[in-house]
Amino acid sequence: MEITAKPIRTRYIDRGEDFILESISSLKKEIENGLKIKDGDFLVVSEKFIATSEDNFVDESLFKPKFLAYFTYYLSKYCWGYILGPLLGTRKDRILNLRKIPKKETLRHKQVVIENVGLIYALKPASEGGIDLTNVPGTYAALLPKNPEKSAENLYLKIKSELGLDLVIMVIDTDATYKFFKWYVTALPIAIDGIISKIGVFGYILGKFGKLLKNGGLCGATPLAITGNSIYKTYSLEKLLDIAEISDNSQVPYTKSIHDLMKKYKTFEVTVDVLKEMEHSPLVAISFN
Repeated sequence: MEITAKPIRTRYIDRGEDFILESISSLKKEIENGLKIKDGDFLVVSEKFIATSEDNFVDESLFKPKFLAYFTYYLSKYCWGYILGPLLGTRKDRILNLRKIPKKETLRHKQVVIENVGLIYALKPASEGGIDLTNVPGTYAALLPKNPEKSAENLYLKIKSELGLDLVIMVIDTDATYKFFKWYVTALPIAIDGIISKIGVFGYILGKFGKLLKNGGLCGATPLAITGNSIYKTYSLEKLLDIAEISDNSQVPYTKSIHDLMKKYKTFEVTVDVLKEMEHSPLVAISFN
């Protein structure tokens, strides 16, 4: 079965703006321009698109770091940057990024993670608990969607009503799912059935050990929710993970890492005006031939 992925560009939506209306409008334009999409195909949605619509942001500048924030900052910078990272085979560029993490911003970020998802996530060296700093304005951080399954269901019903398409809707996060022997794990607090979540940093560690032991390793982007056309229930978890990863890799290139953001814009903060100038493709249409 051949898979075709088509990124769907949208404009940058402001906080609190309806992602469903923008999704319908952008999908309709692509169909008018020749996009072939049929019942049973997938529409894959970035979790941050939904979180922005929900205004599910926190201002990190308002958080005062406490003892555990300092502990997790030093753990990331020194223990992960110089000991655990190299031992577990972390990429060299990511190890270098950890060694250079800025103290003030990282301390605040770790405090946000601790208060919103818990210490078990803040122990991870980066991409903690799905709380994202990239492609969000100012000193804000984007939390995960409040209920990705419900948001996916609402989008599914609206597309079916307005466009007459019975699609599968999948919500994904770039943060990874890993395989450890026969199990699939993630460091995120939520994932679809079949992926072990809610274990924080241990999901990351197990994934690294899986690779070292040659019995697992990185699978790619994590599906947070899936609903719609029931054909997806006939697909294996491995197939769904492939679709998530293909979708993630098909998005229009943009700043995926806070370290990329710093290099490109010489800052950890980015304005709404800059975000509106960027290309965004939070939707990817996946069709099967």
